[in-house]
Amino acid sequence: MKTTVYSDADGIWVAWTDHRFTAAPADQTGWHGNWHPVTIPASFPGYWAEESVEAMNRIAAHPDVTVKWLTAWEEGAPEQLAPTIGLHGADWEMIPGVEEDDLANWNWWKLAKIREDVARTRPDRIVWMDDDINFDAKALAWLEMLDVPVLVICPRTEHGLTRDHLAEIEAFIGT
Repeated sequence: MKTTVYSDADGIWVAWTDHRFTAAPADQTGWHGNWHPVTIPASFPGYWAEESVEAMNRIAAHPDVTVKWLTAWEEGAPEQLAPTIGLHGADWEMIPGVEEDDLANWNWWKLAKIREDVARTRPDRIVWMDDDINFDAKALAWLEMLDVPVLVICPRTEHGLTRDHLAEIEAFIGT
């Protein structure tokens, strides 16, 4: 079964916290290996964990998995974030659309774009990783109506992906 994974950046790969004043969230995430401050100019401050990146690189290498960027970073995700943290995401398709955001009318650009992509590509399964998804009732309602299995991963922004999140993804896709 073909699985498409849609990935945000901040709150997923970047545990969004001011690393000048706050320790890395190792205890909250289960990643007790090396953590590094994000050093990309103009990015939000935070940390990233080597172990989470390594786990996602394994998942993304699965022959039945396609990973796509769905983030306000747009080109910055594959061009800056991925190479900086060692994520093999430079070749992941980037779905643009942040300029179409219309939160004043409760129209989240990511929902519009993922709907278009799912209709166009017809994946067998979907994983959507975004730290904001649980705050968008329309997105959650749409996901419940899909006729394919869906896994929603919504970490706390200041923690990013946890060891349990990546294990849940691996179990979902059968790695």
